[in-house]
Amino acid sequence: MRVPNSKFCLLLILFTVVCALPGISQEFEHSKKQNLIPNPSFEDVNTSLKRLDMEMQNFAFMKEWNPSINTPDVHHPDLELIRFIHKSPNFLKQFGPQEPRTGKGKVGMYIAGGAYKEGVTAKLKKPLGAGKYYYFHMYVSLGEGISNSCTSSIGSYFSARNPKITMTSKLPLHVESSKMVCDTKGWAKVCGVYRAKGTEKYISLGFFSDSPRGKSVKGGKYDTGYYYVDDVLLMEMRDPKNLVSGQVCDMALDFSPIEFLIGESEAYTEIKKALDSYIQYVTIFKVNTIKITGHADDAGSTFENEIMSAMRASNVKAYMIEKGVDESLIEIIAAGNTEPIVTEGSDLDPESNNRVEIKIE
Repeated sequence: MRVPNSKFCLLLILFTVVCALPGISQEFEHSKKQNLIPNPSFEDVNTSLKRLDMEMQNFAFMKEWNPSINTPDVHHPDLELIRFIHKSPNFLKQFGPQEPRTGKGKVGMYIAGGAYKEGVTAKLKKPLGAGKYYYFHMYVSLGEGISNSCTSSIGSYFSARNPKITMTSKLPLHVESSKMVCDTKGWAKVCGVYRAKGTEKYISLGFFSDSPRGKSVKGGKYDTGYYYVDDVLLMEMRDPKNLVSGQVCDMALDFSPIEFLIGESEAYTEIKKALDSYIQYVTIFKVNTIKITGHADDAGSTFENEIMSAMRASNVKAYMIEKGVDESLIEIIAAGNTEPIVTEGSDLDPESNNRVEIKIE
């Protein structure tokens, strides 16, 4: 099958990788605020829209996103609010029962060549900067109800203008999955880093050339695959010249509080290992502040608990500075035992109150 000529690439692809979805934990506030993708989880819909002509062409219901080509689909429970002039019973159900990765919305599209390819396009919150590096990911899942093939030819394309994609377009993806995405139960992450030319204002998701690379799930050549897409992220990075391939895509973007043993404040080995994920993040991405809040249980006096929480926060700060984090970015707060996350009668481990929470903006 034909592979897009690398000479057409406008952006420098540093690496791409697809990895299995890890367990979802506390979402990282910094990535939410810095995300250049509007409506990244496809939650926002046009609830003021009351009527559409055809149920098989429902994408006008989605806010911020438009079809790149043909008729991608909105999968959202609020579609029940729409009156369709021409209904297609069970149209959306045929694609498969996967739940959204997060929230209640997702979009679906055919990954195919020629007349059958589909995609979605959105205008970025702001244009990309010339020579700057950006981290991208989206989560995809193969629709088990109708797909007879799976592919690696799925990803993102960046453009200066709203692209006019046709059935004969041969536009190379700037970030493309490096592995076949054949999972019909979970979600896989398509991820990459690229350097912007500086004219890009739009992002398109899908496949926009001909002859996608893939295979039939029943044996034989690739035909067509229908994919769900959710949770799209595009975020500016620092210069990643010292990173090894795959390092960014494999790193954690979701974080939980750092838990301490009762009566302990030292940043021992397990604590340092947990902190290394935070340190990697603030090294790779541009951040403005790092707020470290120490907490304690109610075993001691109010004064003793405040001192313990301050020591925990201070030791975390010291380790971050030791690893090269700019001290001027860091603020520490001693909360003592005033903000417990485990209260009397809770099923959670009371030791969880002995923690440090790190908020990065």
